[in-house]
Amino acid sequence: MAGIPQVREAGWLYEPDDDYVPAAHVRLEERMDGSGWDLYLADPASGPSQHARYPDEKSARAALARVYAAGRDRGEWKVNRRD
Repeated sequence: MAGIPQVREAGWLYEPDDDYVPAAHVRLEERMDGSGWDLYLADPASGPSQHARYPDEKSARAALARVYAAGRDRGEWKVNRRD
């Protein structure tokens, strides 16, 4: 089905000393044309998003788990999941 990519999960990383300004933002989107999944990672303070495309949900979620694990050294993730 063609259409607008659907956000399936988004997370904001907050450092321990700042509960208001996120240090990073990650977004997982499903492409509705069946061509795969997109993962976007941004540091709001320093610049544009990094983007990676994955052929299936399993590999995209594995990459997302690695991003979350790396961020836990810096602070706490607040995650919003959509099914």
